[in-house]
Amino acid sequence: MTDDTQGAPIAESERAGVLDALRGFALLGIFVSHLPAFSGYEFLPAARQAALDPLGIDRGLMALCEFLIRGKFFSLFSLLFGIGFSVQLESARRRGARFARHFTRRLAVLFALGVLHGLVWYGDILRDYAVLGLLLLPTAHWDARKTRRAAIAWLLARLAWPLLVFAIAAQLVPIAAATTSSDPSNHFFESTRAFASASWRDAFSANLELLRLKALQMIYEGKAISILGMFFLGAAVGKARLHVDLASSARTLRRAFAWCAPIGVLGNLVLVPLHAATPAYPPTLRWVADEVIFALAVPALTIAYASGFALLYSGAARAVLRAFAPTGRMALSTYISQTWIGIALFYGVGLSFYETVGQAACIAIAAAIFFAQSALAACWLRRFRFGPLEWCWRRATYGVPVPMARA
Repeated sequence: MTDDTQGAPIAESERAGVLDALRGFALLGIFVSHLPAFSGYEFLPAARQAALDPLGIDRGLMALCEFLIRGKFFSLFSLLFGIGFSVQLESARRRGARFARHFTRRLAVLFALGVLHGLVWYGDILRDYAVLGLLLLPTAHWDARKTRRAAIAWLLARLAWPLLVFAIAAQLVPIAAATTSSDPSNHFFESTRAFASASWRDAFSANLELLRLKALQMIYEGKAISILGMFFLGAAVGKARLHVDLASSARTLRRAFAWCAPIGVLGNLVLVPLHAATPAYPPTLRWVADEVIFALAVPALTIAYASGFALLYSGAARAVLRAFAPTGRMALSTYISQTWIGIALFYGVGLSFYETVGQAACIAIAAAIFFAQSALAACWLRRFRFGPLEWCWRRATYGVPVPMARA
């Protein structure tokens, strides 16, 4: 089977080291944001959270995580997914491969992995990426400018979405008629209590219910639109080849950082206290303001993170930032293993530390686990070309033997 009829794994010489490092950095932020959910801390009432905070620092750390992390690293990963689409597209064109068939099979395998992952972790994002990623295929023949315009259109649609939800909800469920008992988030929090149980059946049933609620939340908050906006923006970045030669792209990167960093910082300074004081349900004008600021400030700070990281990587900081690259190259294995580690540590079917640690401990545990994963990934990649799940993904996608061990 030759390259002119089938795709082939991207050669190591074609990889952009900055993308691997940035992907690893995104995985750290995602894990730090997920661990309070795994531990149950995120769903505790304020009094219970305070009882787990003898030093009185968790409230400040929660605000800091809200400012620096909430939504940003998920958006960063979406941006990288879009860049990856363009990298694979360019590689397939050079070889004359059938990109659409290859990319569709790749997403089909990713969807299957996401379905399996979702059965144990309701927060899985792989299924959503696989389904929404199909919408990138019609852009394969677009240039960077047209793709960038489409990205702007999606991001503007995300700004308008909260007002549309508010208008529809006001007609279907008048705000005056909405009660605390009808708030879906209360049902969500109650369902998470099953994870403290030592019963696999209870945990599994609760996880299935939370999958349903997460899907509704994704529509309610316009998360799918956010993903598509960052997908398209990443595809535009990849088509412009900004990641290939960072020295040549430095002017564009500095401009992006100069514009987006102030918007992201100021927007999140407003967003943090506003979000803390705004109920998620029912949708009110205050909720609309919260969501609109989120839709503006989060992508802005995400772009500032990506451009700032790339600028640092192009300079003397590369030696330090390259430490993130091994986990970035094994992103799928790292992401899914983090789920199993979280379950093993906190759920009642594991070590049962559910609802026993505060925010500071969650951050420390997440960082310790991530850097242990980084060390293991670096050791693994000295002997193997891919992570274990990355190899499975490639083998199922290409349908031909893919060498695992290094020569």
